[in-house]
Amino acid sequence: MQRVRSVLSIVVAAAAVPLVALGPSSLSAAAATPSCVASQLSVTIGRAQGTAGTTYYPIAFTNRAGTCAIWGVPAIQPVGRGRRALGPIARNTSMGMMPLRHVINYGQSVSVAFGVVDTGNYPSASCGVRRAVGINVSLASFVPSTYRPLSITVCTRRASTTTRLLSPGAKG
Repeated sequence: MQRVRSVLSIVVAAAAVPLVALGPSSLSAAAATPSCVASQLSVTIGRAQGTAGTTYYPIAFTNRAGTCAIWGVPAIQPVGRGRRALGPIARNTSMGMMPLRHVINYGQSVSVAFGVVDTGNYPSASCGVRRAVGINVSLASFVPSTYRPLSITVCTRRASTTTRLLSPGAKG
């Protein structure tokens, strides 16, 4: 039990370091910023970029109203015709990392790199290749399930897509 308390103390102290570095006025201003709401955010998909068997699509959440705060990992589900789910939801590759609270002004964006692994990287028996016509994107209470067209090939028997924590800007 003592060991658990020691580890927790270290984690709490480490998490507080970036907040202390902001200074009291920046910290209170950031804390006073309201959370973003769905009506002020637009969701767009940027140009694909491929590397080493994975194609990444930046998915941007752009603020179309007053300053607000947002954080987390978007849930991204490939869908087929009729917007039916195809295979597992995108796997979160940022497990164990602490989400940052992003304060975004009007016109600014935060984004995620949505990864689509080449289905040829998996044995066909464990993949179950299908063509998706789009994705459903959601982000906690900030963005309800939002459909965006995107023609990709995914596995239906295993996760072949990835997501991660939001980062500043629109490039994922």
